[in-house]
Amino acid sequence: MYARKIGDKKLTFDFAEGLIKNNLLFVDRETHTIWSQLAGQAVSGKLKGEPLKMLPTIQTTWKFWKSKHPDTRVLVEKGKKGYPYVYRTWQPGEPRPEKRPTQHNTSTLGLGIVINGEGMFFPFTELARQPRQFPFTIGGKTVTIHYDPDGLTAWATGANGKLLTTVLAYKTGWFNFNPKSKIFHVGSGKK
Repeated sequence: MYARKIGDKKLTFDFAEGLIKNNLLFVDRETHTIWSQLAGQAVSGKLKGEPLKMLPTIQTTWKFWKSKHPDTRVLVEKGKKGYPYVYRTWQPGEPRPEKRPTQHNTSTLGLGIVINGEGMFFPFTELARQPRQFPFTIGGKTVTIHYDPDGLTAWATGANGKLLTTVLAYKTGWFNFNPKSKIFHVGSGKK
């Protein structure tokens, strides 16, 4: 998740069709600039090269979120059926698929984090072999990695317990934007 304010402009974002380096794109309504999700910056348009400020968030399933925050209300755009976007593997120039997939392959999904210039990717397959939370040192800082397979989610907190800036990503997408990252394996970096 990114802050909407760029300089003195407040932007409204929508998902854009297509991928760049195996990662989703989004577009702002105000300038029609195209933004890269994992690069965190504009890749095309009036604001090309402009960075976005990433915010700490947890990306998870609705069931997991609702169990933790039962009073949550959902904002749905008037006239829409309640689906904020449709995940597609389709890329511009390719024939459109006949049938929309109901699930996506999560076997290469993981948690990406960068601290003090050091990147680490935590595959869910490795996190499943760990306790649901454990300490880990990255970029000279000890953080706590959290994993919940039922919520299809992972996140990190700092020494003060506050949520850190992380990304759920597919391995290929993460490494396209963070090629110097290391991959977590059970037993590496644990305290």
